Amino acid sequence: MTLKELLLQEINSTPNEQIEDLFGIFKSLKTPTNNPLGTYRELLERIDYLEAIVGIRKGLDEFDQGKGIPAEQALATLQQKFSIPPRP
Repeated sequence: MTLKELLLQEINSTPNEQIEDLFGIFKSLKTPTNNPLGTYRELLERIDYLEAIVGIRKGLDEFDQGKGIPAEQALATLQQKFSIPPRP
């Protein structure tokens, strides 16, 4: 599944009030504001949130397709790569 398809899937499954909230933020960027930096930060936070959701769904799709590795194996690899001592 492409990133565009995942994003469209996420938009379709997002409640309308959240989508309307995002559109409100986009519209607010067109009008003068007392705190443009705050509006911009809020937009970036929401974009970051949506990117995280899309990334998680993409990862779950890949895992369902057999492209993932078990958590124990992933943790062991990270432990070895970063020299993390085993838990007591």
